[in-house]
Amino acid sequence: MRRLPTFLFGMFVGGALLYGALHYHVINTTSGIHLVPKVESTLASTYVDIRNFTPVDWMQHQDVAAALFTANRQDLMQSAAQDSLRTGLEQMLPPATDRR
Repeated sequence: MRRLPTFLFGMFVGGALLYGALHYHVINTTSGIHLVPKVESTLASTYVDIRNFTPVDWMQHQDVAAALFTANRQDLMQSAAQDSLRTGLEQMLPPATDRR
């Protein structure tokens, strides 16, 4: 009987984590981690790192894009696009030299 409270606590924590995974996207951006409510209750795309997302990535994660629009968090999509553009330009262009 000593293990019953531990078992019940584990069941409660597991249920709470499953509820969170079914109802929220955990989105990692350059500004931090954000919780965005899901449009549909599924386990797909529970954790998404959008720091280097390209348009192809957004097409593959349409549920995340829809959730961001529904939650009025388009700013997260814009910051991801700016970071992706900046990274691409840094890879294409040579480093600038200071000519002072």
